[in-house]
Amino acid sequence: MKITFIGTSHGVPTGERFCTCMMLESNGALYFIDAGAPVIDFLLRKNKSVNDLRAVFTTHVHSDHTVGIVHLADLMNWYYKKSSTEFFVTEQEHIDATKQWIYTSGDGHVDESRLKFKVPTAGVVYRDENITVEYIPTAHMKNSYAILVTEGQKRVLFAGDLSHGLKKRDIPSVINEPIDGFVCELAHFTMDELSPYLDECRAKKIFFIHAKPARYEDIRAMEGRYPFEVIAPDDMAEFEL
Repeated sequence: MKITFIGTSHGVPTGERFCTCMMLESNGALYFIDAGAPVIDFLLRKNKSVNDLRAVFTTHVHSDHTVGIVHLADLMNWYYKKSSTEFFVTEQEHIDATKQWIYTSGDGHVDESRLKFKVPTAGVVYRDENITVEYIPTAHMKNSYAILVTEGQKRVLFAGDLSHGLKKRDIPSVINEPIDGFVCELAHFTMDELSPYLDECRAKKIFFIHAKPARYEDIRAMEGRYPFEVIAPDDMAEFEL
């Protein structure tokens, strides 16, 4: 499994960082976790085929995690007519608004045979010959989730956004099991509030994204403190797991 961190900023983009967005590659197939960045632009600039995009999985509907879906889906609808993608969006209202945007900006038609919008619920929501995707509820908002991706024996947890101060203890317990990667935000709580969970974490690597600027000094201070590797990826950083 290859992960490309397309967007790593917190809720506001910066001159160097898009908002949250990651691309997974498995056996030539492409998948996105969140879409807060201009995903269609990224695909084209990296010479990736839109036809290879199998699914887009979102953790919740805040715009810094979903805004890239509208442009991608609109172009798929009228231009990339050989493409077919499943979009997992956590609110039906958001799906309806996206379809209405495509409908009114185009020829009044949304090809739902290729643009397959779905509202995920807790549990396994997707499985193909490459990966299995499980949604795990969190408490960031009414319908928000962490996403566990399994490829063979490899597992990576994408936490999405979590509760403020972690007061609702919504970090999934899967981090206490052997996993290959844990992608964790660092905008809604401090390192001190996160530390008790890290003490029990059994991930091989932790990637910190969606971090407030002041948090990066805390991330650097973690190096060597834990048995896992601590990484704060920049936009466009690639990792093979």
